[in-house]
Amino acid sequence: MARPSPAPARRTDFLAVLSDPDLLQLLLVACPDAVIVTSPGDRIALYTGASEALFGFAPIEVLGRRIGFLFPGREARRQLLRTLATHGFVSGLELSGRRKDAPPFTASVSAARVADRTGEALATVFYIRDHSAVRQIEDALRRNNAQLTSLVARLDHLARHDPLTRLLNRAAAFEAAENILLAFPVGEARLGIAIFDLDRFKAVNDSYGHLAGDAVLEKFGTILRQQARHGDIVARFGGEEFVAFLPGATLADTASFAERIRQATQASPVRIDETLTISVTVSAGVSSIPDSAENLEEAVRLADERLYDAKRNGRNRVVADDSHHRSAA
Repeated sequence: MARPSPAPARRTDFLAVLSDPDLLQLLLVACPDAVIVTSPGDRIALYTGASEALFGFAPIEVLGRRIGFLFPGREARRQLLRTLATHGFVSGLELSGRRKDAPPFTASVSAARVADRTGEALATVFYIRDHSAVRQIEDALRRNNAQLTSLVARLDHLARHDPLTRLLNRAAAFEAAENILLAFPVGEARLGIAIFDLDRFKAVNDSYGHLAGDAVLEKFGTILRQQARHGDIVARFGGEEFVAFLPGATLADTASFAERIRQATQASPVRIDETLTISVTVSAGVSSIPDSAENLEEAVRLADERLYDAKRNGRNRVVADDSHHRSAA
């Protein structure tokens, strides 16, 4: 025996639902977003309960008004209306919303034009959300990111610099020098290297204390910065040793630079306090690429040997090669 066919499912006309005022009101009340419908003249024709909760105005206060009453920012509102006129919709545009008896808030507005079959505009439907909390979170994230960026930059600076003299430290100086050499075309690298050592620095610490020694180191760091060209690399090697890497400098250029440093140091006594001024001298060893060596490691080793040659031969002098000594005048 054949089974009876099931009764056809009852079809619901969606347009009929929308034409039923009670069902339409139920749909609008159930929507968590503020929904506003405006006429072709941009006057508010429908204003839901969620809209009243968001803006604070009662329906009687807004119905018949232009939509700009709720969005007072003229330029942003013009952008909204231009986009609607051009594309027929807008999504997630942020506008400043007016709230009754309260400060403005950040509103996220989506909207669409509704037209009949002939294309004639019937209305515009707006969906509005309060984005104040989102904006606050975004602003807080931006502030935190800025603070984090600043902290990272500060930590990087501290990691690369000597805190007393504020010059680069040894590792950072070598990294910078290597980068400079890599920037030259192959076979054309030229870099001057001068290593300095403050004479009898241990005696300064032993006789006058470490604060006096720190003052001497700071003073010498200042002299190096003042004498260096833009692009030169000056650094504290460690203890009382310092280094200068001079891009493009010949051996003679580097020796002249070291001699200026020696003379400036000798001519700049360090004032410790009202009763104590210390005279300081410095010795230096000089080399260069390619005049003295082919690579940075060898050039630094050679400059270091010449520095100790200067120390052994009386201090307060610059040694630029293995046979010639520049001594104090």
